[in-house]
Order: sequence, then C-alpha cells, then structure tokens
Amino acid sequence: MTITSTILGLLAAALFAAAAALQHRVTRAVAQARGDTAGHWLPVLGTVARLLSSPVWLAGLGCNVLGFVAHASALHTGSIAIVQALLAVQLMFALPMAYTRTGRPPTARDWLGTAAVCAGLIVLVLARGGVEQTVRREPLPAVLLAAIVLIGVLLTLARSRLGRSARTALTGVAAGTGFSTTAVLTVVVADQLATRGPLTAALDWPVYALGLSGLVAAVLAQEAFGSGSLPAALTAMTVADPVLSWLWGALLFDEAPPAGLAALWTLTLAGAAIAAGVALLAYSPTLRVGAEGRPAAADPAPSPVEG
Repeated sequence: MTITSTILGLLAAALFAAAAALQHRVTRAVAQARGDTAGHWLPVLGTVARLLSSPVWLAGLGCNVLGFVAHASALHTGSIAIVQALLAVQLMFALPMAYTRTGRPPTARDWLGTAAVCAGLIVLVLARGGVEQTVRREPLPAVLLAAIVLIGVLLTLARSRLGRSARTALTGVAAGTGFSTTAVLTVVVADQLATRGPLTAALDWPVYALGLSGLVAAVLAQEAFGSGSLPAALTAMTVADPVLSWLWGALLFDEAPPAGLAALWTLTLAGAAIAAGVALLAYSPTLRVGAEGRPAAADPAPSPVEG
C-alpha cells in the first residue's frame, strides 16, 4: 500500500461524499413527489429524465466521475481491501459539508465515530498493507455470479412490503455489492491495460462487465437515495462495500491470504471498528440535519428538479 494510493483513495472518498450529498437531496425529493412505489422494481428508473434535468444532480454525477478516476488509480497501485475500506471516511468528509450547510458543529458522537473508523483503518493497514498483490482471473466468474445472486436476493427482499428503512438498507447493501464488484473489475481491467495494452483490454469481456457493473451499482445507489434517508443508504453501502471487497480481494488478489487465528481476529476487530464508526457517523444528528436541510421555516424544501 503506497502513499500515492492512500492519497488517491482519500480523494475518491471526498468526491464520493460530495456526490452523495448532492444527489441524495434531489433523488429523494423526486421520489417523494412520485409517491409510494413500494413493491415496484427499481422505481428510480422512471425518474431518470427529471434527475438529468437537475444541475445539482449533474454536479453530483461530475463528482462521481472524478471520484471513479481517483478510485481506479488507487486500486491499480494499492490493495483493494484497504482502498475500499478508505471509502468509509467519506462519512467523515460529509461532516464539514453538513457544518457548512447548517452551521451545526460536530458532536462528541461524531468524534467518537471518526476515531473508530481511523483506528480500524490503521489496524487494517498495519495488518495487510504489506501483502503483495497479484491478479488471478480464474475465480472471477464465480465471484461475479455470487455477487449477482446476492443482489437479486436483496432486491427481492426490498420489493416485499417492508418498512422504508429496511428497504433503503437492503437496496444500499445491494449497491455496495455492485460497487465491490466494480472495484474488482477495475483492478482486472487496469492490470490488463498496463500489461497487455488497450487493444487487448478492449477485446476482452472484463471491460464490458466493468461498464455494466458500474451502471448497475449507480442505479442501485440512486434507488437507495430515493427510498429513504441518506444515513440509512450510506451506512449500508459504506459497510457492505469494504466487507465484500475484502472477501473478493482475498480470493483474487492477495498473494498471501490471511492465515491463522490471530490474523483473522485482527481483521475482524478492524472491520468491527470501521463498521461501528460508520454507524455512529451515519446516524449522527449532524449528518441528518445536513442531509435534510434546515427546518422548513429557515430553509424551504427544494423543488424536485433544482434540489
């Protein structure tokens, strides 16, 4: 894990945080104007034209594109497990954004969540940062099939008559699964570009799978944003993505997979600290107010298009 990949990973997290903040507000407003669509498959697809007409939503899309470039560069130079875990800090970047919007300073809970995420990342880097990386493609079809099945199961459950928070969380986990497979395919395609050239990469199937995976993950993220609160959606995505990325990465890219009880316990504790910190930050009153805006008397609700 190089300093360059760490910086690029943090830059990607900042850009993704800005994108989520911009797009959630617009997507949620459009979804509320559309009415209850519980039981429908991906109702966000019916709002694409309105989303594309919003300058705020398009600004978020621009942040997402720049974030992907930084993210892909980080994945090419570092470990997928650590780069994906670095994305958890996007909630930390969301704190100053919320403060700028509302003037509400971070609370003790925010600092505790930040400390937990940082501690988990430090342990993860110390435990796995020096592991050599390779690219093994043989298990790749099985990994993609497992991800497709998991997304299908999650969306089927989300389509049932569950509460709004459960639907948002399930869709967020599905989006996180999509982002984890996108990260895997980014590593494979970047390695092929570097070792065999763009023509060979363009003629091989992973580059097309990468485009499809990225599109699916983006649609699922917008569906999660439209179905409920930003904290619920971001928590699910931010926890599912690094957990599954660690699993896929251990199968495909780690030259020396973790072995022994001590290594597994270390990684478990690191993951638990990151997940706990993410939960504390995502459900912080600071971020909730920042996502929802000021009370109506001080900040009228945005129009569905202008955000």
